[in-house]
Amino acid sequence: MNRTTFDEITIKDNFAVAQVALYLFAILQVVMALMTATGSIPLGIAPQALTIQRISITTNAVVNILCFTVGYVLLARCLTHCTTLVWRIALGIFLLNTGIAVLAIAAQPNLYPVLTCGLSVAGATSVWNGRGAIKDHAASLPVD
Repeated sequence: MNRTTFDEITIKDNFAVAQVALYLFAILQVVMALMTATGSIPLGIAPQALTIQRISITTNAVVNILCFTVGYVLLARCLTHCTTLVWRIALGIFLLNTGIAVLAIAAQPNLYPVLTCGLSVAGATSVWNGRGAIKDHAASLPVD
């Protein structure tokens, strides 16, 4: 839990690590989109493919990656005013990223899946430890 004091007011940010991890995932997605657009990431396009097919496949991959970027940023912003649904989605995303990173490490160990796995575990831990804030927030709401 992160505590910051501004003019004698303490601000508790229960999901700070998770938010930083999601923003880092978004940055990594932008880098991947740029690498895909420049051809650094192979897409398996056949050599005899038409130019329009190459453009279509590359554009589709870049747009798909950028949609993940938007999703990560929106999820990080939603953690500021977290609900049970947002908490579950964030935990699911972190666990999914951890599983994919473990498979990638097993297939071909390098720095990227290790970084992804570390960020995912840290984010999942942050979300899990911050789950008490949701109960506190729900308890403070007026009952109809």
